[in-house]
Amino acid sequence: MTVTLLILLHVLTASAWFGLSIRLGSQAKLAATGQVAVSVDGLRTVSLMGIMLIATFVFSMVLLMVGGGYPGQIQYHAASALIVVLLGIQFVFLRPAWRRLHTAVETGSKNTESETNGNEASTHARKVSMYAGIGHLFWLILLVLMFWNRLIT
Repeated sequence: MTVTLLILLHVLTASAWFGLSIRLGSQAKLAATGQVAVSVDGLRTVSLMGIMLIATFVFSMVLLMVGGGYPGQIQYHAASALIVVLLGIQFVFLRPAWRRLHTAVETGSKNTESETNGNEASTHARKVSMYAGIGHLFWLILLVLMFWNRLIT
């Protein structure tokens, strides 16, 4: 029962990260047009993504401990390592990129010469979309690793 609940929470938090990141690219493009409210909403989205990713990692570690470490099943350990890399992408690249986008949008709304800030915001919006896409690729690899035994047999 406990393992089933942990698996459910693990899947729910991973799905929440994935769902939040799907909307992030369109939020970034919309924020780059100078809409400060969308930029602020994007900050909340990125924060929620971080919480969901940390929760996914915690649940995966608890599942590894409850399951005895899954000896002989290296795919679960590889998936755990990829979640750590994904945490790095989230907190080292994605979050700072959105903060730079938010700063550029805020500066552009206060400044009359928003042409340069618009280009800067657009550049940061593309970076945010790229980092979210990289995160989606990692989740695809993680899903393949999670179901490796079922896919092979």
